[in-house]
Amino acid sequence: MAFLSSSRRLVLAASVFLVDTGATAAQTMPNAYQVVHTPDSAKVYFYVEQMPQLPGKASIAASIQQGVAPGSGCGGKVFVYFVVGPSGTVKDAKVVKGPDGGCNAAVLAAVRKLPRFRAGRQNGQAVAVSYTVPLTF
Repeated sequence: MAFLSSSRRLVLAASVFLVDTGATAAQTMPNAYQVVHTPDSAKVYFYVEQMPQLPGKASIAASIQQGVAPGSGCGGKVFVYFVVGPSGTVKDAKVVKGPDGGCNAAVLAAVRKLPRFRAGRQNGQAVAVSYTVPLTF
C-alpha cells in the first residue's frame, strides 16, 4: 500500500513538472502555443460555416440536371465531383461514378456551365469547397 501511494505522488509530481515546464516554454518562445486560425488558400474544405450557394433558390442537382441535354442518353445514377473556388467558379469537375459513354460528358458539360456561386466562407473569408452531387436520371 505504501508503494501505491508513493507512485501516485511520483506521477503527480511528474505531471506538475511537465505542466510547469510547458508554461515556461510558452513564456520563453512567444508563439509556441498560439494557434492562428486562418483558412489556407490551397486547402479545399468539405463543409464550411457558410456553404457556397447558386444565385436564386435552385438546388445544385436540379441545375445540373436541367443543363443535361435530353438526347444525351443519361439513365441511372451519376455521381459528379467538383470544387467551388473562393471566387465562386467551378473547377476540377469529374464523374466519380456513372454509366460510360456520352452521359458522363453531358454531365460534366452541365457542371462547367453552372453560373458563378456565392463563395463558401470560413471565418469570414472565401474558401474552396468540394461537392459530390448524386444525380438520378
